[in-house]
Amino acid sequence: MEKTDLVRKTLAAILWALMLGGVVHAQKWERLGPDGGMVVTLGIGSGTDIYLATADGHVFASKDGAQSWELRGRVGHRLDAVVTRILIDSREPNRIFASVWYQQPGTGGGVFESGDGARSWKLLGLQDEAVRALEVAPSQPDELVAGTRNGVFRSLDRGKRWERISPEGDEEIRNLDSLAIDPRDPQVIYAGTYHLPWLTRDGGRNWKPVAAGIIDDSDIMSLRLDFTNPSRVYMSACSGIYRSENRGENWTKLQGIPYAARRTQVIVQDPGSPKTLYAGTTAGLWVTRDSGESWTRTTSKDWVVNSITVLPASNGKPGRVVLGTEGGVQISDDAGVTFAESNRGFTHAIVEQLVADQHDNGRLLMVTQRAGADISESRNSGDSWTSIPLTAIESGKPVTLDAGEVQDVFASPWGWLMRFDNGQFWLWREDKQSWKRWKLILPLAHARDRKATTANVRTPSLKVQTAIAFSGTDAMLATNEGLVRCQESGICARLKGFGHATSIRSICISPDGREISVVADDKLGFSSDDGATAVWEDLPLPQDQITWMDALTHGPQKTILLGTSKGIFRRDENSSSWQKVEGGLPAGPVGTYLAASDIWVVSEQGGGLYVSQDKGANWNRVDQDDERSRFTGLVATPTGAILAGSQSEALLRLGIEKEAAPNSNDVR
Repeated sequence: MEKTDLVRKTLAAILWALMLGGVVHAQKWERLGPDGGMVVTLGIGSGTDIYLATADGHVFASKDGAQSWELRGRVGHRLDAVVTRILIDSREPNRIFASVWYQQPGTGGGVFESGDGARSWKLLGLQDEAVRALEVAPSQPDELVAGTRNGVFRSLDRGKRWERISPEGDEEIRNLDSLAIDPRDPQVIYAGTYHLPWLTRDGGRNWKPVAAGIIDDSDIMSLRLDFTNPSRVYMSACSGIYRSENRGENWTKLQGIPYAARRTQVIVQDPGSPKTLYAGTTAGLWVTRDSGESWTRTTSKDWVVNSITVLPASNGKPGRVVLGTEGGVQISDDAGVTFAESNRGFTHAIVEQLVADQHDNGRLLMVTQRAGADISESRNSGDSWTSIPLTAIESGKPVTLDAGEVQDVFASPWGWLMRFDNGQFWLWREDKQSWKRWKLILPLAHARDRKATTANVRTPSLKVQTAIAFSGTDAMLATNEGLVRCQESGICARLKGFGHATSIRSICISPDGREISVVADDKLGFSSDDGATAVWEDLPLPQDQITWMDALTHGPQKTILLGTSKGIFRRDENSSSWQKVEGGLPAGPVGTYLAASDIWVVSEQGGGLYVSQDKGANWNRVDQDDERSRFTGLVATPTGAILAGSQSEALLRLGIEKEAAPNSNDVR
């Protein structure tokens, strides 16, 4: 036998053995939406190319003037990277610079560079700095200036080397929010801080405050030099919008924008119409056509505008105005008079919660956050959604509930249930298409008379704690009165077996309601008789490190799972000790969890989604960087797909396709 034949047959045998060892699975991700999300900053390249950056490091790109978007990549590897500025090299359109600060205090950020149109990124420097502003000198494209919490830094070689150009330890030139560089002289740099603006005319050797005419203690959020006359400078501050005609020596406060809109995030001048400026505020977009003498709001006051860019004018038409808002992208083709949403391909909304109906896991409820909270329902496993009205009847009068005050949503045995920040519960009435207050009442322990009236039934301040669980017929709640079981009517009863439990962390209840497991007072309590009695045992970790608990039954075997800050722990019914779940699952803090019939799914709190198809023995990570985020809800659909609610990537669907093992005749 030739050596090559032996090698080939040996490899074939190994492959066959591997295939016999288990079923191969392929994963496919889909973005279901909703479209939109928070835009932190926009950057414009050549022609109609636009880049969009988010508060978790992702960068999207548009090749058609913001009509559609595609996800390009992530700046760095962290999930808390707020991209504050996107700059495109005028000589190399695929070379992009980004400034970043991390949301975790004390962790810095940096300046990053991409050479392939935002698909991949590398750190250039200032990794210990929270970089809040970044500009390139118009007359010297190799010069970058960065503003950070600690001062002003400059690079003369496109970010390879950086030097501090503001005095180290200076108490004033720090906490930068904005920068501007004179287009004719790169030595002239304006710096806006949390406390008034500063100017250097010699590249940072000397600085002076330029605050004459400005209300003291103003946070300078945006600086803009006039295209046609760089001696004219526009500035936005928390006290309003200002203009200087002499390079900041004196400022005039511009009138016309009311106090409610004075939190102006950004000012942009229209390159095709220099007297037109757009001011993005926390109360909508304001426009001036006369260099700031008068202003008009052209959008809803509910819009929070974070970034603005204007495309070049063409064919006698004004350049397209593109707004980056807290709810997504808006575009205008009539110089900012009217706007239309343009989020196709930009899927970056926050899914705060995702739950499935107890009786039909194709029916879902989702709480999303874009420009305000929204509660939506799907009856086809997430393919389409409709908003649920927040109308209710209280004491015979109509009431409108505020989705922004929803703390939790639940799939109860009686329908959707919402808990609000004020502690109130509201139950969805499908027949009335409205919400009904779910009021909890607890009969007095000494009320023995079966004909008891409301005189001996009290409605104490039953304050429900975090832990809630549902059986097929009722609810189990941790309250200030201990563990109670409640019916649809709101009538509750204490459970004697858990009478001494005070600090209840987690609850798990079987579908028939007889078996109850509770993490409380640094112990695990278990009852198999409706809570009449309970036995207690030690936990593998302190209670404050436990995130969730689940009790599973597979065949005759029962298993308790604990999600913790150090991974997942399990204890089988026939075992007296806890075992740490490994097999490829990291030992860090775990987040959401799902156990379906043939698949277990768990997310890491720091991002990452892991799947096991052998009941926790082995785990595989199934998300890539495009999907990597903090997950807020997991649901198994009737088709076998997994829906994952994300804090940044909206709703994702993971399809797991089983691939049959090949016929033995196919192996040669």
